[in-house]
Amino acid sequence: MKNVLICGAGMSATDLISYMLKHAEEYNWDVTVGDILVETAKMKIAGHPRGKAVYFDCYDDTIMERYIKDADIVISLLPPGMHAAAAKIALKYNAHVVTASYASQEMIDMHEEAKKKGLTFLNELGADPGIDHMNGMRSIDKIRKKGGELLAFTSYCGSLVAPESNDNPWGYKFTWSPMNVITAGSAGACYYKKGNFRCSPYNRLFTNPKVIGIPGFREFEAYENRDSVVYRKKYNLDDIPTFIRATLRYPGFCEGWNIFIQLGLTANNYHIEGSENMTYRQWVASYLPDDNDASLENTLADILHIERGGELHEKLLWTELLSDRPIRLVNGTPAEILLDLLMDKLKFKHGDTDMLVFYERIEYKLEGELFEHLSYLVTRGLDYRHTAISRTVGLPAAIGAKLILNGEIKSHGLLYPWTKEVYDPVLDELTELGIAYTSHDNKIEYSHYE
Repeated sequence: MKNVLICGAGMSATDLISYMLKHAEEYNWDVTVGDILVETAKMKIAGHPRGKAVYFDCYDDTIMERYIKDADIVISLLPPGMHAAAAKIALKYNAHVVTASYASQEMIDMHEEAKKKGLTFLNELGADPGIDHMNGMRSIDKIRKKGGELLAFTSYCGSLVAPESNDNPWGYKFTWSPMNVITAGSAGACYYKKGNFRCSPYNRLFTNPKVIGIPGFREFEAYENRDSVVYRKKYNLDDIPTFIRATLRYPGFCEGWNIFIQLGLTANNYHIEGSENMTYRQWVASYLPDDNDASLENTLADILHIERGGELHEKLLWTELLSDRPIRLVNGTPAEILLDLLMDKLKFKHGDTDMLVFYERIEYKLEGELFEHLSYLVTRGLDYRHTAISRTVGLPAAIGAKLILNGEIKSHGLLYPWTKEVYDPVLDELTELGIAYTSHDNKIEYSHYE
């Protein structure tokens, strides 16, 4: 019998938990689901005889060790900064680890010891990062195999509300980690374009989004995603002139979100003293040089250079940022205060449907001619709980865990999903589960990046 520990039972964990319990009898697994909200874990186990819900606090080392010490594999859907803490305990007690998040330097530093112990620490096996990595590398390997010279790699992903549930001016609802949405892009973005290293600082990241059309579906806008440069190296594309990874949103989102950034409302590195004694209107006024409350709307429009009464102005007013709504948080950071408001305004409600959109475009030369490889995927949630984000984050991690437990992944140490050993079986099973890309190649006359 193998003991599986799933750390975290939040929005992204539903299908992961369901998958592991579905296969628990077949592979003789016992599945423990730990969360700070035990009732949430119990609800997702739904009385399964192979499942157990426990109180799990990732900020309490004693509690973490209590459950990790008996695990054969730890699947971590904890906050990004806590994966390494769980992995250190797993390393001590000889447990494998799977995460759906970016590998931190702390995690990378465990590679040699994990390898010596015959353990696999498989990271970045979710949606983005995860599915995008796997499909991208599968496409790259196929082009290389037929002798193609890679010229440009662009990869886009967006976790969005489905069109039929898009009923607010922002075209967005929280379907995954809300704080990560608030602070997205705060470190800026780096990438390569036409052979040149490029940087987009946070204050300009949302100002000029690119329009991306998904064949047979619709158009989105995209902004560059974090550090693409590191993946240029990891994908073994050191000399490719253009390499960009980006995030998709509905048209108009970026312009609106940029207002929050320009005002400083997404900062998470300081606290607003006495925030619980303010209204949102007073809080916003505190950021403006002229705090004449009677003209706040006009002052804000002037500072942000937006048209009074225009679409962008109305979008801002809809959030209730300029209302007398009281702030509930005590000494909250700007990001926390903004999030507490938007959790209500951009709430993913019962009856809503979400979707994940992936788009990949690769340019390459073959026998002197220029081609583009297009690969795209739009997948929708099944219902309020089995969302697209839950399926695309949870199922790859679950499949990866199964492969490790069954000895089908034999590599040890720190591992990523862009190796054939991982991407082939995971993508093949995702296809069986209805999460599959459409791909085709076209001859083109000129490069998009000339």
